[in-house]
Amino acid sequence: MTRLLHGRRDHDVRLFGRDVRINALREAGYYRASKLIRANSLLRDETLVLQRVSMMLGPDTTFVDIGANIGIFSCVIADAARIFDNFRVVAFEASPDTYRRLAVNAERFGFTAINAALAARDGPLDFVDGAVSGVATASDKAGIAHIRGRGFAADGRRLDGFDLPGRLVLKIDVEGMELAVIEGARGLFDAGRVAAVYLDDFADKPAVLTFLTGYGFDLYAPGRLNAYHDRARALLAVRRGDTRGTR
Repeated sequence: MTRLLHGRRDHDVRLFGRDVRINALREAGYYRASKLIRANSLLRDETLVLQRVSMMLGPDTTFVDIGANIGIFSCVIADAARIFDNFRVVAFEASPDTYRRLAVNAERFGFTAINAALAARDGPLDFVDGAVSGVATASDKAGIAHIRGRGFAADGRRLDGFDLPGRLVLKIDVEGMELAVIEGARGLFDAGRVAAVYLDDFADKPAVLTFLTGYGFDLYAPGRLNAYHDRARALLAVRRGDTRGTR
């Protein structure tokens, strides 16, 4: 059937964010995978995030999963504790409902889950929810994906108020609250503790970029690890001189 539809020709398909040359018949598995990826956001978007974040791991490191949802990244990355000494994973999720599932996964896969909303200052926050769990955000950040009147109260906490040992790798996916999260981690940046930051589609771009470059981070577009540009949706920031990451 593949031969009838596509012949024996070589052509390009999209895999892991790259246009890769294959033969539709000889590499039929890759051809089918490219079709699945186009229709599946987990395969299309998040496999590359896992790969890029994993590049930054090492011994004496804590991976901090901020806006963890049910903890898919934490579930996979927690296995690194088997090869890296003193490696830990800490996952933060604001929604009490989503946190219930995160806590089950944390117990199952051996990482720490905390029900808190990371923010620029400690104190209560009002959140608005959406039809799916991954879009909850502070009420003042709500958009068309959110449902007014459906929300929850959250405990806002600064990240630098938590006991997070060792070198830190941060993954931040917080629906427009990115600047508040890094401002609340300023004490950790001041101490030179943060080795890398992965931001997934972030708001307040000029302020976020100024913050990170001010602390000596090199900025990359995650797709090909070229220099970051304004068209890139996500950002990988690596502290200049960190010897256990990509450098």
